Amino acid sequence: MRLVLALALVAAATTSAWATDAPFDSTAALARARELRPFVSSGTPGPLWTSFGPQMRAAMGDSLRFAGVVASIHGQLGAITEVVDEKVSQQMGWMYRSRCRFEKAPVPLVLTIGFNTDGLVNTLLVQPDKQPFASTKLDYVAKTALAPPVKGDWFVFWGGRDIDNNYHVVSKSQRFAYDLLMMKDGASHAGTGTALSDYYCYGAEVLAPAAGTVVWSCDSLPDQQPGQMDPKNPVGNGVVIDHGNGEFSLLAHMQPKSLRVKTGDKVAASAVLGLCGNSGNTSEPHIHYHLQDGLDMKTAEGLPAPFSKLMVNGKPVAKAEILKGQTVSRGN
Repeated sequence: MRLVLALALVAAATTSAWATDAPFDSTAALARARELRPFVSSGTPGPLWTSFGPQMRAAMGDSLRFAGVVASIHGQLGAITEVVDEKVSQQMGWMYRSRCRFEKAPVPLVLTIGFNTDGLVNTLLVQPDKQPFASTKLDYVAKTALAPPVKGDWFVFWGGRDIDNNYHVVSKSQRFAYDLLMMKDGASHAGTGTALSDYYCYGAEVLAPAAGTVVWSCDSLPDQQPGQMDPKNPVGNGVVIDHGNGEFSLLAHMQPKSLRVKTGDKVAASAVLGLCGNSGNTSEPHIHYHLQDGLDMKTAEGLPAPFSKLMVNGKPVAKAEILKGQTVSRGN
């Protein structure tokens, strides 16, 4: 699940006035972010808008609406008075994060600007400076032998134990969660990414990571259009599987009416549960998976979820927690 706060924009931009033919690396990402940061500080929407591709613009509706959002945020926060620190990391392109002090904010906030491999903005956020949830399960050893809930090669969009690699770590139940999608030539979709069918993982089978009993399921919620989300129903369509040993797998964001199981069903390891969709609080089609110690995500605590007998970046691995940026699949 991808939570998008404040400037509420996460998408896969494709073309903009900022596009160039020059290679876009970490140095270029830092320079570009520093060019854009003053416009966030001053609440100037124009240069930010021109950095967006079609999908980013579609997510906001039009430039007037976006200008209203920027004005509202600037009115609440004021200008940036200090950049405490800044860094650039690689993530389906490049991600710039800086902790900034704002005139009207009592504590520093994090400004995030993401770029795809062509240097186009695909993320723009202002959000609280959150810390990982203080889990009591850091040394927990999972009893269930888990397999990736997918067929073929999937890219780990979020995964790991630190906030740079996995935004889920701030959540009690999602502390060790993974988000998986398919990538081709550095992109998660063909075309403009405005249609669900553009996404390579949309409609792919979602598999049971291990045997168990389905103790919760939902199959009735609509898919969201890319760039739109449903925070009232964060899981969307999905299932919770009780593995019978105090461990429960949660799989989220499936297509409506695609589930092949229902609450009460016993499922075998690798059974097809449904199809990858874009229901719930998600900005684009992907599979969300995490292991937790109870049925209800609202009260359960997340558990480390290493997968067994998998392939990581094309090499066999006996057992591992997967990390952002890796390509994973089931082993032979």
